[in-house]
This record gives sequence, C-alpha cells and structure tokens, in this order.
Amino acid sequence: MEFYQEGDKFECQNSEIIAKRIIPSIPQNFPKIGLSLKYKCERDGTVEIKKELNPKKYKIDKKSHLNQGDKLSANHLFVIVKNIKRLKLKKVGGHSGRHNSQKMNTKDFTYAEISKPYFHIMNAIEKRKEIEK
Repeated sequence: MEFYQEGDKFECQNSEIIAKRIIPSIPQNFPKIGLSLKYKCERDGTVEIKKELNPKKYKIDKKSHLNQGDKLSANHLFVIVKNIKRLKLKKVGGHSGRHNSQKMNTKDFTYAEISKPYFHIMNAIEKRKEIEK
C-alpha cells in the first residue's frame, strides 16, 4: 500500500530509497535504536519496505506501517538507518520526470517518515473530503 500524508511512517529491516537528492548526516544517537545515520530525501522521494522486521513489532512508533511492499511517497522524507557507515548512492534515470535520481538500499533497521507531502495530493484529498460532506 502506498502512503502520502504528512506523518505517515514505517519501520523495516531492509528498504529501497529513491529521491532526486539524498543528504546524509553525521552519526547520531537515537534513544530507541542507538547510533545511526539520518538521511534527508528531497524532491520526489519514495521509500519501500523490501523486508519486514522479525519479529514484526514496532521499535520507535506504534503507528508505523510494518508490511512488506508498503511505500511512502512525498516531496521530502527523512530516513534513519541503524548503521554508521554511509550507504553508497547509485544514479537512476526516469524515476520521476526527466531528471536523474539517487537510489540506495538499506540492509539494517530502517525508520522512514514523511516530512513534507506532495502539495497536489493533499489538495485532492481535502477537496474529496469537502465533496463527501
């Protein structure tokens, strides 16, 4: 299932991240998972669960999606990977529009959350709610 709204999040063991710009930070200590790297994914990003947690139980937020195939799509996302070594980025063409994107695959615990949703999708959702009233 694909999620678009601000605050949608997931946790997984393995994921695929694609965005036009992926910016890594320095290692940070997160209370529930330990020393990890945070990545900002800007401009048309998607993050998809490739492998579920085992056991399938949230670590950070009880509202997190945990199913394989769940996908977050947004203008800006942030991702936390329980790994202090920076992941290698690959160039991908044709992900969205004419511009190249960057892609990386995580092999460790991953937490992802939408920080800025697509503006046009949020407008469409709001208009649908108004029509249904």
